[in-house]
Amino acid sequence: MLLQVTSGCSYNRCAFCNMYKTVEFEPIPMKEILADLKDAAGYNPYTERVFLVGGEPLCLPFEQMREILIQIKKHLPYCACVSMYASIKNLRDKTAEQLKELHRLGLGFLYIGLESGSDRILAQMKKGHTAAEAVEQLKKLNQAQIPFNSILIYGLGGTGTAKENALASAKMLNQVRSANIIMMNLTVFPDTELEQWCKQGSFIQASGRERIEELAFLIEALELDTPTGFSTSHVTNPVMVTGTLPYDKEKMLQGIYRMLGSKEESALHGIVSVSDAAIIVQNRKIKEDKIPDGYLSGILFWLPDFAAFT
Repeated sequence: MLLQVTSGCSYNRCAFCNMYKTVEFEPIPMKEILADLKDAAGYNPYTERVFLVGGEPLCLPFEQMREILIQIKKHLPYCACVSMYASIKNLRDKTAEQLKELHRLGLGFLYIGLESGSDRILAQMKKGHTAAEAVEQLKKLNQAQIPFNSILIYGLGGTGTAKENALASAKMLNQVRSANIIMMNLTVFPDTELEQWCKQGSFIQASGRERIEELAFLIEALELDTPTGFSTSHVTNPVMVTGTLPYDKEKMLQGIYRMLGSKEESALHGIVSVSDAAIIVQNRKIKEDKIPDGYLSGILFWLPDFAAFT
């Protein structure tokens, strides 16, 4: 179930984002939230998962978020997990004890837009936090036992920054326990500061090869103590690399190295998957003993229908 609790983004200053530029931030009144919960209970009282909608619902004050979770449990007693997007800024406003209380009341998963571990790139893109602050706040989530996805953007620093962004991001991620690391390819959206920088020539986008190299640099530098999913399955990505770190690290890297070894730029668009000894082709899992004729029996596939990006 999707339950809207805020409208817009309370921060709304990231240089690359246009999602809420024309939407004024405001919390949804509790009476409207309660009305939606009553409707949901009448439609499906056995709802097991609720996703709180809004740019960053966790920006709401602790007592208000606590009351929302209490009402969800009251109206949807079978709900086992409440999840939402959140920012480092939101986490700064909550103590470790408050996060533990929210977890006890049903907050089960967060999606955190970290974007980068490079302080220079974070400042350039006006994210409003540093890598050290991100580590501090994510450790609070680990302490509260709230799992989260770490979302990063490769290519965010522009051309010539692949290693800088990758190594700084790996250093940050190595200090915390993420459930999954979700990679998104930088997309320049209209009506953003980033678009203006591109038009002015002050920001030059990384090439396709640089972006794939950045993925390799990142995976090489990740030294994680606990099983962590890694995926480029977001729609922005021209390649798919999936697996579980640290177990699939070498297999994923070998697939990327094969891509980078290709002499054709169009060969930088493919799928790499090593999760559960399965191969993912165009979002379909195919067991290795049932690979259709014409597919390679390995972990690397080229998708010729993807246009090369530069």
